[in-house]
Amino acid sequence: MAQVIWNSDIDVYNSQVIPVSVARNISKYLSVQDLLSFGQVSRNTFRTVNDPNLWVSKLKDMGVWEHGIMPSSQKIELYGLDNPLVCLDKVVKSPKVAKLQVRKIYRCLYPYYNDLLSHKPYNKLKIFKDFQTPEDQAKILDNLLKLNKIDYDEQSGLIIKDKINSLFEIFENALLRELEIHYDIQDYAKTRKFVKILIRLKNQQTLIDFFLQKSIFDNEECRFFNIEEFQANEYFVEKENLIDTNSSEEDTSYDLNISLFDKFIEDLAKIFNNEARIIDQIFPQEIPMMYKVCEELIANQVMELFMALLDASKPKLMYLTLVPYLYQILTTTFIEKLTECENVGPSYPRLVRELIDMSYESFAAEYIREELSIFKGNSNQSIKDWKDSFSRREAETTQSILKHVKVETKNDFLTSFKKVFTINASSNKDESESDEKNYSEIQAKTKILSENLKSLNKIFSLELVMDILKEARGSFNRLLNFRDFSIVALKNDISASTQEVFITVIDSTGNEHLRPGFEKALEYLKTYNPKELELDSNSDSFIEPLVLYCELINMADMIIQMIDIFYKEEMLNRHIVKHENSILNPALQNKKKLEGLVDNYVADGLNIGIDVLMTEIENAYKTYLKDSDYNPPSNTSTVMDGPTEAATKVVKILDNNIDLLVGSTDKSIVEVFQQEIAERFFQLLVKTLKRSTISVSGAINLISDLNLYYDFIVNHIKTNKRMIIPLYQSLKKVGSIYLIGGNESKSIGKLVSDLSKFNGIFGQEEIYEFVQRRQDWPLIKRDVEKVMYGLSLGDCVII
Repeated sequence: MAQVIWNSDIDVYNSQVIPVSVARNISKYLSVQDLLSFGQVSRNTFRTVNDPNLWVSKLKDMGVWEHGIMPSSQKIELYGLDNPLVCLDKVVKSPKVAKLQVRKIYRCLYPYYNDLLSHKPYNKLKIFKDFQTPEDQAKILDNLLKLNKIDYDEQSGLIIKDKINSLFEIFENALLRELEIHYDIQDYAKTRKFVKILIRLKNQQTLIDFFLQKSIFDNEECRFFNIEEFQANEYFVEKENLIDTNSSEEDTSYDLNISLFDKFIEDLAKIFNNEARIIDQIFPQEIPMMYKVCEELIANQVMELFMALLDASKPKLMYLTLVPYLYQILTTTFIEKLTECENVGPSYPRLVRELIDMSYESFAAEYIREELSIFKGNSNQSIKDWKDSFSRREAETTQSILKHVKVETKNDFLTSFKKVFTINASSNKDESESDEKNYSEIQAKTKILSENLKSLNKIFSLELVMDILKEARGSFNRLLNFRDFSIVALKNDISASTQEVFITVIDSTGNEHLRPGFEKALEYLKTYNPKELELDSNSDSFIEPLVLYCELINMADMIIQMIDIFYKEEMLNRHIVKHENSILNPALQNKKKLEGLVDNYVADGLNIGIDVLMTEIENAYKTYLKDSDYNPPSNTSTVMDGPTEAATKVVKILDNNIDLLVGSTDKSIVEVFQQEIAERFFQLLVKTLKRSTISVSGAINLISDLNLYYDFIVNHIKTNKRMIIPLYQSLKKVGSIYLIGGNESKSIGKLVSDLSKFNGIFGQEEIYEFVQRRQDWPLIKRDVEKVMYGLSLGDCVII
């Protein structure tokens, strides 16, 4: 104890002798007993020692103020301050009685505290004599350790603290031995008793480590997790219907052994439920023992087995099936089989789910990358196989034709070239007979092109696209097993991955299948010449390549519709797409690009097809339109009463082709197609008129032809009539130019001069060109021009 040296020169009643601030600093480092003596030194020390804040700070240092009880009335009652076991349990949070409480606590515990400074053996200490039960011994040791926190004497305070810690260690080891004995004999009531004592000693981690060791690592029942005895290959079975005794292991197909996985989940749930039952009997909720057990079992034991399963699945090509399946049975079947656990509470299923997600995250992330990679690879391989198959068929056709090519000499060339134009004549002969004959090189090339054109409608494969979409749906089904993943980052990856699968469908279908198919088709169309090719057409007016290209368009349209249905069913209805009509929706944007790609190729193909159609019509005119049709000899008495053979052939060609797209593609495309044919045919008619010679007697035939064309256009053009019909009306009026006899040249001049009669379609110069095609033009030219331009002989000047 510190001694106060009395000095008579000091005026103890002088408040300036020891300033209050100094007294407060000194009081911080004095024990309770010394504080009481220090308060008698002077008025300032007395005031300091009796300051309630000083004693509140002591209670706070011991860690009992924060958990104290609030006084319920003006009359403050103090509880158990004379009992060394409970003197720190119910401290009243009132500054008024803080000093009293500290003094009583000190008086109550000091005999045991001071006894620790002696050199007695541990078993002779007062605390072990007065307190016999482990609970009381733990309690008194804990209280003495708290009292040590307000012992500011460096020497005694450190000695006692070390001694208490040593006693704690000895005591804990003894408790753990007792705990282990009772745990091993499954006396869980006694085990819980020792657990509570260790909790009171603030040694939760020791408890957790002990139980993990006993329940998992040293538990015979947990040999279920023994990786060395785990037979991962047994979880896969060969598909019975595909087993071939002569096939290699790489060719064998496998399925999951569902019954074995069911047993795995059943046994796993039993282990968890057994641990939960034991933990509920031993541990209070304040020790998260079941959480720690779940964490260890899931993160290490279960996942180690899963890694073995995944390694075994890869050579069997079952990896993509296994990863989502394992996650699905863990997060549904397994969790459903778990019984309640009081140690965790109502959140037990959610806690297990979160632990599964945390442990499974790396597996899921790797699976996502692999799913996308394999899907892209399979899609590209399927399209490559289709291309190779198509190319192989073309090559076989080419080879079968080329093997009949005879060796030509220079003198044979003109003869063989001439035969190119006679192939059509033999097109109806038996095919086997055709194969046996020899071709020249030019004939062979022509026949190869002809056969390639016939295969236009085989360039696209609905089955191929269906297979790719089916595989994409399989990827969706697997990926969506993770859509409720509790880790947001991976959940977002899943959403992005499903979109990536769909975009891969678009890219592979569009860029690798439709684009090259259309390019090949367009290339064939561009090389088509109806004069040179042998086609299986039953009608001279039937433009087969254009028909085949329309079938190609129809197939492309069906593919687009298949993809659109897939998008609606799989992307929209399953709520994969968040921004349905937004630029933030890459799936939608790529689908629109694909539709635009097809529309562009449709337009390009139809343009070429219309060129082919116009070429066919032009050839029909060259073949069937005779000079005598519009300019019969003057001595002939035959009068035609209907359209010419050429006009009939042309209309037949038009009739067979103008409605090709009806019912097979969008109405807008049909309308554009028909309008373009009508306008191009009009231009061709104008061109044909400008190179014909037309007499008055032949004008009747011309008018019949123009009426036939007009009637055909009126009947077939359903829309845009305002733009098309005036063209053919003006042609009919042009035909009237040729009906007027030459003796009425002035009337001809007046008709030609009145442009309003031609619906404003033709200008003066073009009408002049038409009138020049009259057979009698040299005779009527002067009179017509005079009316048209007002010229006479006096207007001409010789230079």
